[in-house]
Amino acid sequence: MNLSDEEQNEVLKVMKSQMLTLLHGEYVKKFEEEFARYIGVKHAIGVNTGTAALHMSIAALDIGPGDEVIVPPFTFIATATSILHNNAIPIFADIDNKSYTIDPESVKKHITDKTKAIIPVHLAGISADMGALKDLANDFNLYLIEDACQSHGTKYLGKKVGSLGDISTFSFYPSKNITTGEGGMITTNSDELAEQCRLLRHHGEPEWYVYNRLGYNYRMTEIQAAIGRVQLKKIDNFIKIRNKNAMYLTEAVNKIEGIEPPYVPEYCEPAFNYWIGRFDPNKLGLNKAEFLNKFPKSKVLYPKPLYETKLFKEKIAYPKGCPWSCPFYGKEIDYNKIELPIVEKVTKEIFALDIHPKTTKEGLDHNINSMQNLIKK
Repeated sequence: MNLSDEEQNEVLKVMKSQMLTLLHGEYVKKFEEEFARYIGVKHAIGVNTGTAALHMSIAALDIGPGDEVIVPPFTFIATATSILHNNAIPIFADIDNKSYTIDPESVKKHITDKTKAIIPVHLAGISADMGALKDLANDFNLYLIEDACQSHGTKYLGKKVGSLGDISTFSFYPSKNITTGEGGMITTNSDELAEQCRLLRHHGEPEWYVYNRLGYNYRMTEIQAAIGRVQLKKIDNFIKIRNKNAMYLTEAVNKIEGIEPPYVPEYCEPAFNYWIGRFDPNKLGLNKAEFLNKFPKSKVLYPKPLYETKLFKEKIAYPKGCPWSCPFYGKEIDYNKIELPIVEKVTKEIFALDIHPKTTKEGLDHNINSMQNLIKK
């Protein structure tokens, strides 16, 4: 975590005020205003986690029983489980072989009369192909929900991700480009969706003891917002350092046969969260387990497609088989029969390296040397 005395001082101000909740304080409101300006949207709604942001975004769009939402299987589990928490059905589409973000052509093949939304994930600071996805959303009258939890500051054709969909989500977990410890944010240009998210965040209450819809307690705290406001002032510098570290690794790896650096599409201005590399098992003579064993500093990003996890293979969610057995769905889905060749290959060859602002040149050089040693006979 990149925290300093400045964040601590702001937290102390909140503690001394004894106004720790957004219901009485001002920090969450100010953080929301500042974050909305940074992303370039009308509204930002602070919540307690990025998972809550995803859950609420789907709920705000009234997506529920019998509805399908298309997602990539190469992402953190919350992207898919947020759909299940709304009693809707995750449908997995394949990913692009270079950017590792959701492939619009695969998305198109999975659209049915029950599809209500697409959730592209901007992966580790690389934007999904939002132009093609927006065209699909318009053509089929679908919602577009951006999962930008790993990509604060990333741009697509000059516009920040989080400003391109109907509604978008961010996480402030410690590994993200900025942090509040835990925490998340929803962004949108829709007045109606913003209003619904604020209701959902606080028990469906527009005022005390008035309940207008089913809601939750997903409120961001004043302490989280105090940290976030300081972090937001530093985000451009954090991104500059992350991108510099990423470029340093990329320039070195370009000279190492058998390992590929991250691919940055022409439409994307990255704000790297991780540096994602890919090794060639044939050229290195190593499988994934052997690669990780010989290069322990590397990280497993996502070990297998989400549909290969027990949750989906056995369809374990709510009692009595919901949402898959929901009478509103009227279909059968068997995740064991899914075959998405690109993601199944990618998960066997991908690895990630830290490039956060506290990463030292010595640490980067150590990783470069480790990769060079992998090809030595």
